[in-house]
Amino acid sequence: MGQKILITGGCGFFGTWLIRRLLDDGDQPIVMDIVKNTKRWEMIMSPLEIEAIPFHIAKIDDTEAMLALIALVKPDAIIHLAALQVPTCRENPLAGAKVNVIGTLNIFEAVKALRSNGHPLTRIVYASSAAVFGPDAEYAETFVGDEGALKPTTHYGAFKVCNESSAKAYWIANQIPSIGLRPLTVYGPGRDTGMTSFPTRAVAAVIKGQKFDIPFTGKTAYIHMREVADMFITAARRPMTNSLVYTVGGDIVDTQDFIAEVEKQLPGANKLITCSGAPLPIVSRVDDATLRKAYPGLLRLPLAQGLR
Repeated sequence: MGQKILITGGCGFFGTWLIRRLLDDGDQPIVMDIVKNTKRWEMIMSPLEIEAIPFHIAKIDDTEAMLALIALVKPDAIIHLAALQVPTCRENPLAGAKVNVIGTLNIFEAVKALRSNGHPLTRIVYASSAAVFGPDAEYAETFVGDEGALKPTTHYGAFKVCNESSAKAYWIANQIPSIGLRPLTVYGPGRDTGMTSFPTRAVAAVIKGQKFDIPFTGKTAYIHMREVADMFITAARRPMTNSLVYTVGGDIVDTQDFIAEVEKQLPGANKLITCSGAPLPIVSRVDDATLRKAYPGLLRLPLAQGLR
């Protein structure tokens, strides 16, 4: 068996694809979530595989529970995904802060406790987001990378900024290494929640012969979940000696052009998919050159291939 990797929020879209990749590579995924919901897993895993995955029910914002869980598991690495998405954070900022901010602090506190008890230092890779950036009009540069100005317009984005700063503080104070990754519009089977889930949901609607409106226009950066899984897992397996954050790129495509690309794969899609509303309030011109330089050979799937 390879590395033992704990995934928080592992029943979600990201978690599902990360587990699939870890199983394929011979690593040991261990999953924590608030409930055991395997509906996404069932799309890409067999019943026997699902049954064999160690699963722990816990609330990410319950400090004592997270301290106990991570002390029990003693993982080689933690991939921290558990979070509430943009719509939920907008409707209930207090719940969003508890899950997204306190939950992340709990991960770092648990790793700090492991270290104080003599366990080899566990690596942390956590999901930040391109929502730490503001809209396109706020940026003069052609492409926005890791050092772009942080100008979040949502509670969700603000919480991610807090997490990035907290991660850096834990490195300075406690030498806990971490990598944060900032994806934008991640697509693929199983993506069904969050502000940037609508393109994937539109494809699912077309397959069912249903009409669907994507509630934003303009450009965004599309990246397939297999690419994102490769990024998280590659980072989690490597030694870390700092607290770094990498912006994640993708194919920068206008919503109308996305619909046209779906039409090529599923003729008739342009009669079913529409788009309306304002552009996403997040810069579309994201660039991941630094990430790909740091981890050569990361998977790259152009949009047409990803949709196929």
